[in-house]
Amino acid sequence: MWTKKKNLFSRDADSQYYPASTTKIMTALITYEKTKLEGTVTIQSGDLGLSECPVVRFLPGEKYSVKSLLYAMLLSSSNEAAMALARHSGGTVMAFVDEMNKKARTLGCLHTHFQNPHGISYPGHMTCANDLRKIFEAFLAVPDLVKIAASPNYELLTVDGKPIQYLMSTNKLLDLYQGMVAGKTGWTPESRNTFVGLCQRKDKKLIIVILDSPNKWHDALVLLQPFLGGPLP
Repeated sequence: MWTKKKNLFSRDADSQYYPASTTKIMTALITYEKTKLEGTVTIQSGDLGLSECPVVRFLPGEKYSVKSLLYAMLLSSSNEAAMALARHSGGTVMAFVDEMNKKARTLGCLHTHFQNPHGISYPGHMTCANDLRKIFEAFLAVPDLVKIAASPNYELLTVDGKPIQYLMSTNKLLDLYQGMVAGKTGWTPESRNTFVGLCQRKDKKLIIVILDSPNKWHDALVLLQPFLGGPLP
């Protein structure tokens, strides 16, 4: 897919920054490698309580398919879904994080270290633009994951069919920019705005990686338009 790669523009591409929820690209990749999207996850109390106002309100004892939790994590950026998937796929969350770091080294990521599967800022939880691009390229090589990240919305159900929430993608470029294939957003006070995404128009494919941005959507359009043209016809 990426046999003819060219770096069109970069700035501070090897400088370390907090990745925020772009971390979940690696979490999704390891989850896929461990589960192939099969299996059922029971929410536990230890998966919860990461924020006062979670984007998805899971309850202990609820059962979800692995795929449903990936939708919750990649579309709505649920930290709790990331924790549940890590625990389920790795046995423990920290064992899963070890797998994330091993995978980063395998991909040649020299400036990346993960401390958690969700991306909440923590000392030592860092990446750089070049490394995040490598991780995203590995993610893009898995069609099942791309399909999830490319979805604008998803109805979250428990395994017994109970409707929980209608999820909407945090990736605004799916609506704003013609050719946006898939991406992942992130934000924390320490990281500011982060984003990684793939756009394609005809035979042109462009990956953009944004870290430490005051306005990721403005910066994304500034990067995209010189190479692929305006947002919409």
